[in-house]
Amino acid sequence: MDLVIQLLFALALLSLLFQVSQWETLGIIILAITIGLIAYFLHPWTVEQSKEQLETWLEDPIKMQNLAVIQVIEALIFIGIDLALLKKYFGLSVNKYIKYGSYFPGLFWMAAVLYLQMISFYSFSTIDFDSLAIYFSMALVTCFVFIPLGIKKIIPENYLRMELRYTLSFGQVLGGVVITIFCQRLPYRPQLNNFELTPLLIVLATTFSMVLFGWLWSQISKQIKLNGNTK
Repeated sequence: MDLVIQLLFALALLSLLFQVSQWETLGIIILAITIGLIAYFLHPWTVEQSKEQLETWLEDPIKMQNLAVIQVIEALIFIGIDLALLKKYFGLSVNKYIKYGSYFPGLFWMAAVLYLQMISFYSFSTIDFDSLAIYFSMALVTCFVFIPLGIKKIIPENYLRMELRYTLSFGQVLGGVVITIFCQRLPYRPQLNNFELTPLLIVLATTFSMVLFGWLWSQISKQIKLNGNTK
């Protein structure tokens, strides 16, 4: 379970970095400073969480399944935003408000940052927590400034960066499904060895519904456009 969670956190952070690489330099710097401040001001809460508490969370099937559902929904939202931005990039008409979707960073990255902060506190226990929180926040600011700028320089094509983020979002959806399936093997306190299909069906139904909705909306938009051109 730890490996799957770490992979999901890595995908979420990579997705955010690719998203931020679409922004102007000033926006990148502002977001990086904001992330650093969030990590610093939340470090007292992180300090209070023990390693045993973290392991308990990871072994709780209910929490992990809820996390998977949230992750899948967020990834599907990003897939929809990226598809719309790709259409806009290639000259197709999209909703005029969709451009603001590229500035929505999501929420899962915050869990990834706090997880990394916990791991750093466990790994460098010889350094006092206040100093470690400052170093960690500075490292976050540095990474979230220079990595997106580096991505932008290495991959100057905007559409290619959008497509890569689109692929990362599909990886997040797959990871959410894997977590949901894996949680069926974890013991529930009320009943042992009870295989519940409900969480898995929620994830799969959410994925299918949003994909179907996107496809139907695309077909409706095409039909409206064709009708408008014929008139």
